Amino acid sequence: MSREGLSLLELLVVLAVLGILLGVGFVSLRAYRESLVLREAATQVATELMNIRQQARRQSANFTFQAAQGGSTYRVGQTSRLATLPPRSLPAGVVFQAVPQGGSVTFYAPYGLVSAANSTYALKGPGGRVLQVNIVGSTGKVVVRAP
Repeated sequence: MSREGLSLLELLVVLAVLGILLGVGFVSLRAYRESLVLREAATQVATELMNIRQQARRQSANFTFQAAQGGSTYRVGQTSRLATLPPRSLPAGVVFQAVPQGGSVTFYAPYGLVSAANSTYALKGPGGRVLQVNIVGSTGKVVVRAP
C-alpha cells in the first residue's frame, strides 16, 4: 500500500523547524540592521569632518563641527556662521555618547589644522553598540574605530 500526502505530524514538524529557522534569522537580521545604522552614522560624521577640513584649506576660512553629548543632531559649517546654520540629524536611534570637551572641533585656515588634536566623538547605536570617530594628530586625520 503506497502512502500519498503528508500526515498531520509531519506537517507540524516541518512548521516547527521552519518557525525556529525564521526566529533565528530574524534576530540575526535585527542585529545586522542595528550595526548598519551605527556604521552609517559613523561614516556620516567622519565624512563631515573630512569635508570641513578640506573646505578650511580651500576657502581659507575656519570651519567647525559642533555636537552635544546625548544629542542626535549636530551643526557643521563656517565658524562665523555656525549659529545660523540648521542642525543636521544622525540616523534614527543613534546619539553622541561622548564628545570632545566643549563639543566642537574647529579646522583652521589655511592648512586645515585642528583645534582638538586626538579627540573622539563616540556614537551609540540602537543596540547599545558604540563606534568612535577619532581625529588623530594636529593635521586632523579622521579614523572610525570600535572601542
